[in-house]
Amino acid sequence: MDIKASRIQFIDGAKGLLSIAPKIEPKDALISWIIEKKFNAYIDQKYRMKCHSRKRNKLYTFYHPIYKLDVVLKVSIIDKQYNYLRRINLLLSTLFNDYNYSAFNGSIELKNIGVNCANPIAYWTESSFLFRKKSYYMYEKIDAKYSLFSLSQELLPIGENNNDELYGLLAQRTTSIVRQIHQAGFRQGDPHPGNFLIPLFNQNKRELSIDDINNMEMFIIDLDKFSVSKSLGQTLKRFFDLRCMRRCTLGPYDQYDMLKFYLREEHSMIWEKVLKFWIHGGFNPFKWFRTPKRGQ
Repeated sequence: MDIKASRIQFIDGAKGLLSIAPKIEPKDALISWIIEKKFNAYIDQKYRMKCHSRKRNKLYTFYHPIYKLDVVLKVSIIDKQYNYLRRINLLLSTLFNDYNYSAFNGSIELKNIGVNCANPIAYWTESSFLFRKKSYYMYEKIDAKYSLFSLSQELLPIGENNNDELYGLLAQRTTSIVRQIHQAGFRQGDPHPGNFLIPLFNQNKRELSIDDINNMEMFIIDLDKFSVSKSLGQTLKRFFDLRCMRRCTLGPYDQYDMLKFYLREEHSMIWEKVLKFWIHGGFNPFKWFRTPKRGQ
């Protein structure tokens, strides 16, 4: 379900596109809030989230005055922080694939197939002159203390006897989410352990049980590279699906270990060679001579 954006004009005369997620109410109040640019009051350092993000993206979190809940506003801008040629490249790339729109539409699609992710609220753009295009994506904040990566790092030093079983269950849950997305005909693009959030829980990590892992909620985030997979036949589709697994690791498990959890009884050395191809750069020869990155 591709949610189309409508053309809008802001209160200062700038033009852009706007799309509101389904079932968002009051919709008219939100549209007015955006058109009147009331969101600018929150694009301030005091609301800035301190987390890793690409240079062109900035994340802000605040209590939304209309929805009475905490939201995250992701702002992407192509401006003078880049040199002229890089700006041209980014501008051309966003004509065909706006990462914020991919994340917005991807969240809607994943919600529809029952995958936990951020609740999308709205997506909009603003363009007043060349090379100053801004893109916005607003979604409900996930109240999470851990990412899968940070939890796995804290589990490693504990050294309990059941750690292997706990890691195995976490790996199964992680790869089952990726497999569910692929089976529905979508790709998240980068399911490394930092892109899974685990909401707050009071259980002491040293006392985590099998039931705790089985009942733990996991939310997948960072849908900038979300895409719809084309009808290529089962074998060729899997070939491209496995590109998503190139940084999918977990604690003591590398990408090849996670591939076994992902493929289960269908695992074979052929698919390991396909994964190796993607890990080492795929169809991009400029990456073939770089050291492959492990998931973080």
